[in-house]
Amino acid sequence: VTTKVLMQYQRYQRWDIATKLRPALQLWVKQLGSQQLSAGLFKHPRLLLSTPEECSAVYLWLASIGADAQRIQQKVPRVMARPLDQVQSTMSAIQQALRLRDNQLPAFLNRYPYCLRYMPERVTQTLHTVAELLAVPVTSEHMQEVVMGCGQDLFDQDSAKVSQLVSFFSEEFGGGQYAARQALKHSIYQVSAETMKARAAELKAMLGWTENELNQRVSVNPVILTLRPSTVASNMQKLQAHSFSSTQALNVFALLPGIAGYDWSSSANREKLMYLRHVLQLSQAELASRPVLLSTSLAHKIGPRSEFLYACMGISPDTTLAVSSVLSYIQAYSDAKFAARFNNLSASPPLVYDDQFKRHWQQRWTFLVCEMGLSYADICSCRILLQTSLLNTFAPRWHFLILLETAEADFQAADHLTALATLSDEHFAQAFSSASVGLVNDQNFMLSARGNLCRFCY
Repeated sequence: VTTKVLMQYQRYQRWDIATKLRPALQLWVKQLGSQQLSAGLFKHPRLLLSTPEECSAVYLWLASIGADAQRIQQKVPRVMARPLDQVQSTMSAIQQALRLRDNQLPAFLNRYPYCLRYMPERVTQTLHTVAELLAVPVTSEHMQEVVMGCGQDLFDQDSAKVSQLVSFFSEEFGGGQYAARQALKHSIYQVSAETMKARAAELKAMLGWTENELNQRVSVNPVILTLRPSTVASNMQKLQAHSFSSTQALNVFALLPGIAGYDWSSSANREKLMYLRHVLQLSQAELASRPVLLSTSLAHKIGPRSEFLYACMGISPDTTLAVSSVLSYIQAYSDAKFAARFNNLSASPPLVYDDQFKRHWQQRWTFLVCEMGLSYADICSCRILLQTSLLNTFAPRWHFLILLETAEADFQAADHLTALATLSDEHFAQAFSSASVGLVNDQNFMLSARGNLCRFCY
């Protein structure tokens, strides 16, 4: 916590400890307790700029129950001006209706910060409407699960309108309670009944679906009706621009209609496709038959999970396992299930799949692509860098090689990529220190380089 706070907000380092920093900490410890203050500073490094008295009573109460008070303040600032007892009444009504535990409140408010704008009667009416649509008791665990997956604007909508449009969707396209749940998840209540009908007819003609195919696919993926047909057509063309045939693009949309909303000209989606093709070495046909991969996050799932499996199991990208079992592990498992399945594999040193592993993979990937400017072929040829400490090893060494390249005309840093990870500090220093140009790769250089990299890493 200390490292992250000081790196993200260095102003604290200039504060006088006795007259400013310690008094500020003591005020907040008295208000929140040390554990809550630690969590609060981790999320909001600038917390100490205000005193507890300068924050509203609502803000302090939200922080005391573990909610992200600063995020709520930014998204719904008018909530902070509501009387505290009214905000607490709204939250109490939701907690009692859904039988939420205290430790579930922060997650609920993270998804629905806008609910705090309304009186208890309105939010409870919305919850009862959802329960009626799903034909389940409002206090059931199933109801909790559904509500936590609904559109984030759920409580902003008139409950009668929600009931009318979700019911129309279920009757028009079939699917029963499952279709209603999907409709709530994708905020289908924002689309009028007439618009739903018109868009469904256009999609049927555009994609060549039969009436049964249309109903089946739309009931499972109602998000496609929240898109303009022109947007769907444009996104299909953009997908085909990445060397997918029209047949493959249609197959992708048929297997996973929700992917129609993805803009394949965006940098994030282009990077994902390049990774799937060049690092995991998947063909166009394999990608078209596995559209779930195309909808999966590179930074949070595909990248860190594939690297974890390669590191743990010694899998090389060209094995059959990388195209079958590994892909199902990457796309289907939750983080908890993935960690439970693979954290017990023997490895040296032992690896643990957690948020820290994912964050480190993201930092290394970003550094390789953005800072070093490596091609995907280069990254594949030295994949060990994705399993090497960025801060302690390969980033400081890379900066040293760049300095050496600048000083020596016939030296190319990119010719020595594997040395960044495979050589010991001693052997790296012996191989690359250059007395002739005054560059010495020693402990002092490494410490200085690591200090300069802290901002990048945090």
